[in-house]
Amino acid sequence: SAPLLLTIVNSVIAVSTAFTINHVTPKTHVPRLHMSSATTQDTEPVNPRLEGLALALDSGTRKSHSVAQNSAFVTGFFKGLSTKESYGALLTSLYYVYTAMEESFDQTNEDSVKALDDEELRRVEPLRVDLEYFYGADWKDKLVPSPATQKYVARVTEVAEKQPYLLVAHQYTRYLGDLFGGQMM
Repeated sequence: SAPLLLTIVNSVIAVSTAFTINHVTPKTHVPRLHMSSATTQDTEPVNPRLEGLALALDSGTRKSHSVAQNSAFVTGFFKGLSTKESYGALLTSLYYVYTAMEESFDQTNEDSVKALDDEELRRVEPLRVDLEYFYGADWKDKLVPSPATQKYVARVTEVAEKQPYLLVAHQYTRYLGDLFGGQMM
């Protein structure tokens, strides 16, 4: 649901803004993000989720994640109560959201966003394939974004124009939530 998603995004924005203000000077220095276990000469592997931005995001969004995992949509999905219409609405929303995000990533000069923008994570092309399969060859003529989706897209566009470093929060929320949390679903 839109209010829940906005709550999660706002939590991520708050955490990433605090982290950015305390640890990174936007547009001047982008820290090396450690995505895999690092080791030093005499120590055990370091879990990257136990330090830095990963820890801040995990801690700062824990409550929002709990609320999301227990929402009617997610619990209904796990119980097999999803409908074809609700799945179509989800695909449609994701298409519009990812289109706005990925176009923003292409247009920004923000180093922190560029550092996290990975072609393998991009979703617009796979969503187009899914939408064609789901709706048929004329899928574009059938899509209408919901008011909540329009609001989310407007927020992504606003952030991209006014505070592009906050796109990192959308990258985290969408890519990790959809690709990794979505795998669970």
